Order: sequence, then C-alpha cells, then structure tokens
Amino acid sequence: MKKILIGGSMKYRDIIKNTMKELECLGFEAIFPNIDYTQENRDVAESIEEKSKLVWAHLKATEQVDAIYFILPNGYMGTSCKIELGYALALKKPIYFSEKTNDDGLDCFPKEFIKLEELDELKRILCTN
Repeated sequence: MKKILIGGSMKYRDIIKNTMKELECLGFEAIFPNIDYTQENRDVAESIEEKSKLVWAHLKATEQVDAIYFILPNGYMGTSCKIELGYALALKKPIYFSEKTNDDGLDCFPKEFIKLEELDELKRILCTN
C-alpha cells in the first residue's frame, strides 16, 4: 500500500480530513501527523516549541512516505508547508499540488497539479510507476 503524506494548513483541517478519507478509499495510506493533536482542534500552535514539534513530526513522516500531496486552497502555502516542500525535494519524493500557488518559485516543483476532485488521477500516476 502506497503512503501519501498530506501537506496543508491546519486552517483547512476539514478538507484535509476529507481528502485523507478519499485517499484511503482509493487504497492509499494517508498521513497527516497530529491532525487531532488537541481536543480543541486549534488551527495555530500556541508556542514556538509546539510549532517546532508539529513541523518535525511532518518532516519525519516525509521520510517514510512514497509521495506528498499538498492541499492548497486558493493557492495558499504557508511557511511550514514551504519547509516541508524543501525537505521533500531534498529527499527526492514525488510532489503533487492540489492547485497552483501563482508563485513560479513554488509551482515549478510538483510533478503535477491534481485537483481535490480528481484524486483518482493520483492513484493512476502512483500505482503505474
């Protein structure tokens, strides 16, 4: 079973959770470390230490997956996702974006742009390679 790490802002937690379910229905193991790490389901870390812990969990997960799929509603990619993108590039992981960021410095890296409503395309790509 192929493992896919989901990257995206916690402010899109519901979209991330729905995407994880869809990917699991397609036969993937979808990963987003600490998606429910607090009972309050806060969207923002309350301290630098907490933020660091969350980012490091994603970086460690990056080492263990077959690909990374960044969920980027309206093209938004926050600082943590940019760090995760850089690490995924260093590890030579296949990278996919849900949509363009309109920043050529970021949009040059994904293998493809795959819309949230076209996740079956991700299965076709990853399961034939």
